[in-house]
Amino acid sequence: MNVVMRPLLSSPLGSRINGVMLLEFTGRRSGRRIRVPANFHLVDGVPTAFTDAPWRHNFTDGAPVTVTYRGRKYKTHGTLVRMTPEQMGEAVRKSLDTGGSAQRMGIKTAPGHQPTAAELAALGPDLGTAVIRFNFNPSLPHT
Repeated sequence: MNVVMRPLLSSPLGSRINGVMLLEFTGRRSGRRIRVPANFHLVDGVPTAFTDAPWRHNFTDGAPVTVTYRGRKYKTHGTLVRMTPEQMGEAVRKSLDTGGSAQRMGIKTAPGHQPTAAELAALGPDLGTAVIRFNFNPSLPHT
């Protein structure tokens, strides 16, 4: 899927894709350029990626990153934030409340059911234990 999404998100068609962003950053140990698509979430108005993928460690102490979202590039900073299951449940609930997709996050619910933060926290490791927060406002012009 990444093979298709990387060029698509970078193309003019990327402006029509909602909910997915392309992250471009330098590996902290390898020094190589990494380009990875990630689901876009808003948590307390902050652009966020939920992930347990190994590349998340590049943001442990914060790192510069170029985020391409809806056809716009933002040169910004990303920071890894580790969370307890309760904090993760609350963050996921906030994302869902602002238009995040439970399906894209791999959360299965009964039709019409809105899981509570406590129900989401009970999913534990299935939700992950970390988020990356980015320092940009997607409603403002890019820089």
